Amino acid sequence: MASYYSRPIIPLLGALILGIVIGSWAPDQCLWALPGAMAGAAGIIYGIASHSTVRTAPIILFIIAGYLSIQPWVTTNPPSHHVSRFATFTVWNITGLLNSSPWIDNDRQKFDLTVETLDNQSTSLQVTGKIRVNVEGHPLLELKMGDRVSFTGKIYPFRNFKNDGGFDYKRHMAFNGIYGSAYVKRKEIEVVKRDSQDGFSNRIERFRKIISHHIDLAYSKNDDARGVMKALIIGDRSGISDQMTDNFRKAGISHLLAISGLHVGIVATTSFFIFKWVLSWFQFFLWRAWTRKGAAILSIIPVLGYGFIAGMSPSTQRAVIMISVFLLTFLIHRDHEPFNTLAVAAMAILVIHPPSLFSISFQLSFGSVFFILYLLPRLWEPRKEDKSPFITRIKNMMLSSLWLSLSATLGTLLIVMHYFNQISFISPLANFILVPIVGFGVVPVGLFSAGLSLIVPELSLWGFKTSALIILPCLDLAGFLGELHFSAIKTITPSFLEMVCCYTIFLIIVTLKKRNEPVPKTKKIFFTLLIVATVTLGIDIAYWTYQRFLRSDFRITIIDVGQGTANLLEFPRGHVMLIDAGGFPDNSVFDIGKMVIAPLLWRKKIGSVETLVLSHPDSDHMNGMIYIAENFHVKEIWTNNESGNSLGYIQLMEVINRKNAELADFRILPRQHVINGVSLEIMNPPADFMGEKNNLNQRNNNNNSLVIRAVFGTLSILFPGDIESLAEKEMLSIHNEKLKTRIMIAPHHGSNSSNTFPFVEKVEPEFVIFTTGLNNRYKFPHPSVIKRYEDIGSKIFNTAHNGAIFISTDGKMLKIKPHVKN
Repeated sequence: MASYYSRPIIPLLGALILGIVIGSWAPDQCLWALPGAMAGAAGIIYGIASHSTVRTAPIILFIIAGYLSIQPWVTTNPPSHHVSRFATFTVWNITGLLNSSPWIDNDRQKFDLTVETLDNQSTSLQVTGKIRVNVEGHPLLELKMGDRVSFTGKIYPFRNFKNDGGFDYKRHMAFNGIYGSAYVKRKEIEVVKRDSQDGFSNRIERFRKIISHHIDLAYSKNDDARGVMKALIIGDRSGISDQMTDNFRKAGISHLLAISGLHVGIVATTSFFIFKWVLSWFQFFLWRAWTRKGAAILSIIPVLGYGFIAGMSPSTQRAVIMISVFLLTFLIHRDHEPFNTLAVAAMAILVIHPPSLFSISFQLSFGSVFFILYLLPRLWEPRKEDKSPFITRIKNMMLSSLWLSLSATLGTLLIVMHYFNQISFISPLANFILVPIVGFGVVPVGLFSAGLSLIVPELSLWGFKTSALIILPCLDLAGFLGELHFSAIKTITPSFLEMVCCYTIFLIIVTLKKRNEPVPKTKKIFFTLLIVATVTLGIDIAYWTYQRFLRSDFRITIIDVGQGTANLLEFPRGHVMLIDAGGFPDNSVFDIGKMVIAPLLWRKKIGSVETLVLSHPDSDHMNGMIYIAENFHVKEIWTNNESGNSLGYIQLMEVINRKNAELADFRILPRQHVINGVSLEIMNPPADFMGEKNNLNQRNNNNNSLVIRAVFGTLSILFPGDIESLAEKEMLSIHNEKLKTRIMIAPHHGSNSSNTFPFVEKVEPEFVIFTTGLNNRYKFPHPSVIKRYEDIGSKIFNTAHNGAIFISTDGKMLKIKPHVKN
């Protein structure tokens, strides 16, 4: 056990993390904490009194500390005066202080507001907590952190899309201290009081604005270069285009856009040598050999200052803390132990802000550094000098850079797959070329120029313009590498169990490979863990292989996409069909395909969607399909071939053409299909509907919806799109008795212009599912429609309340499971 505490911070950090995780999974269970803390304290007191080593008691205390520390962010029972209790769509006069400087997102000005009071005609309340305010209209408000503003509006609660394993947006915002949102027009905001104090936060923000302004002047003709330089120097990534972000991600160099140890290290190194040189002029420090110590202490000041100017993201915090700890080792004459220092940085961040544990930035930042420290010495050893020491050093530098990049890439591969569902094949090459150029060219010049912008602004422009000569070719190369068709592939989402097994196997193999003669007991433990992890991973792979390609049941998921429709059909033996894919009018605001449907498919280990079916080209059925067609292997697309003039339809057709997917001709598309035992029938529109539309002008997009009826054994289910009364009447005359169906998705989300009584009576569904958004502006489903289905005895589900509806059948037994039960 001696080695267990050779790095004492590491087990304590593990205990703290365990407590935070338990606290997030099982909140509001604090009664056990007091007796646990008492037991841990008693163990420590006993150890001190008996002069014995205390190991377990501190672990217990840190687990409890971690559990309690996360509770303010995850509790389901906030204080009665907390703003989250008033996010109920009630109209309030809201007054509060700006908690952040405003920023621009999708042509809206946004800021976080610490709410102080809520007033209306009947009450006045003092409250606590923050909300996010979205301001519409121009010109932009001149606001800064600390200003007090007032406006009238509603506080909207954050809502999750209720699908199995979906992203918990509500908790994500709570981890950032935000508990609701408000929307207000610019002219309706009143500035009650300007913040006249020149505090630390305002000074830092002013410095950031000065640097940002000079970058704007120097890069006025290149938006991407301007956005990347701001990300590199002050941590502001808001100006980077989606295309550039995607290129960097595909090339595996997204980490270049984050303030990291390289940036902070440059500041620390420069500061250290400057301070050492200055102190060497004073005999007082020379006689006491304090020049190095003094320089180390003084260097912490610019390191911290730069950290604040750079925004103190988790990666910046990690670098600042690690480098500060390293500088402090000069005072105590002890060697710098990197793993312990890394643990100190992680613990400091988690003590200050426990939710950081769940941020992607925290996990990638600490994961990459850990694997560099652990893997690099085990995968590569510097070459010994030969006849040409200079050439040897150059080779070692190049190989070191390559292996460092490879270590970070291998170490964070599963984390990247889990969050971004992507593997970059070009990453080692891109990092090998671009990291040295950006790290030792762009960043030093940029940092020096940023410093000059605060002292000699005129010279800073020359510095930033000089850095442009380096950064512009880098961006061109990053774009070229990212756009190569083989640069990256999309992947399924590895589960937590799979990640643990893979990391365990990988680390044990690397460890055993390095050790020539492991201690027998340690070797036995390693081999036991290796066998357990390998067997567990093998069982997991077998399970998912069966679920994807060998099972014999038919599965349908009515996905919660808000106000829209998306239906996932998983046929026996693995064929996948997606009927509609939801969508908002503007994908730049929120892309349902990217944020909701694709993650759900990847979690189900689905990488191919053999058939896409678009019922009709309305955004709430179509816009989510663009991302799916772009990022999944799609064999064929069924539509009614009715063209649309929206941007979404144009983009979808461009993707289909670029991917060479087969777009079926509706006029000759067979009306009957059998896919792995499931019968599909296209029941609407008629094959000649386009001619009828042109001649009679009686049809519209909704009535032209592709209507599909699927039958598997005793199960029948109808997907009617947005058909209205005209199409329902036409289907009654053509299909009549064939319309009787056990499960039906309500036409047009439950609109009263659809769901006519003759149609509902003829279909006579045992179950009806409304696909609507919560509190949608159309008031779907209409009360009269609900009553119509209730009168015929249908059991009703609604995605607005029940979330996703999961349906499965073996052809005989039927199982319907809502994500949220009524």
